Amino acid sequence: MANIMKNIIKLFCSILVIANTACNTVNSAPMAYITNQGDNSVSVINTKNNQVTQTIKVGVAPVGVAVSPKLKRIYISNVESRDISVIDTKTNAVIDTIKMQGSPVGLALSPDNHTLYVADWFENRVYAINTEKNSEMRVLKVGVAPAGLIVSPDGKLLYIANRDSNDIAIVDTGTLTIIKRITVGKHPFGLTLSQSGLWLISVNVMDDTVSVINTKNSTQEIIKVSYHPYCAALSLDEKTLYVTNTQDDSVSVINLPSKKLIAKIDVGSTPEGISIDHQNRRAYVANWGSDDVTVIDTSTNKVISSIKTGNKSRAFGQFILQ
Repeated sequence: MANIMKNIIKLFCSILVIANTACNTVNSAPMAYITNQGDNSVSVINTKNNQVTQTIKVGVAPVGVAVSPKLKRIYISNVESRDISVIDTKTNAVIDTIKMQGSPVGLALSPDNHTLYVADWFENRVYAINTEKNSEMRVLKVGVAPAGLIVSPDGKLLYIANRDSNDIAIVDTGTLTIIKRITVGKHPFGLTLSQSGLWLISVNVMDDTVSVINTKNSTQEIIKVSYHPYCAALSLDEKTLYVTNTQDDSVSVINLPSKKLIAKIDVGSTPEGISIDHQNRRAYVANWGSDDVTVIDTSTNKVISSIKTGNKSRAFGQFILQ
């Protein structure tokens, strides 16, 4: 009888270990946070099984996303309620709201996660917010209608796409001063940066192009994409660029070394935000017009899934927590 009880206990413990391992595996899967501007919410997608696990109510008209694995925080810009919702990734609950003077759109975090940069679309300025003290802010006047933001890997430079002045402002993050401007195509909006920091991509909406900028010497090459491109994402090896085309319901796939178009992928209606889950080799595209997210297998450049989200999904920024 004693041996039988020992075996039962051993079996029970084994089941607990397996269950715990399974739970940890699910919890450690990358998560995509999709802003739904039309219903004031964020859809949380588990990218392992491509299921919406939760819908979080935030401020009015959410647009931008910035993720922080280090702080276990998600930052959401709410353009109409003029604030930033702070989400705790352990509970997926809003734990703070940062009130703004203007209308926040684009967001970016410094690599050390100490500073959140916020583009104020209507007041032509960028805020630098201390993430330890959300009330502590520095302000910089930039170009007209700042949109996309991204920070260099060393944290020393902030790149700002100024849509209506058709340039990229390069900012010294230590002094929060503009040190250079690079003229690009008409109405730059989304920005992305290679992992090395060498290649900066500006998506030029009204020119139907992207500018590929060498950050060492500020030279650029222009690549034609499709109608009204919006955002872009780069593979980790810096060889493949994905660009959403809002008026063509497609994603252009570009080989970056050759600057050649290698594929065009049909997605949902009016695709806007795009991010890559590098762990599972998938690109996620938020479709404003069809209220869903298209999932692309980046190893084949084929659509493998469509996930229903909320009303007017935008997900502007790097929205995958990996």
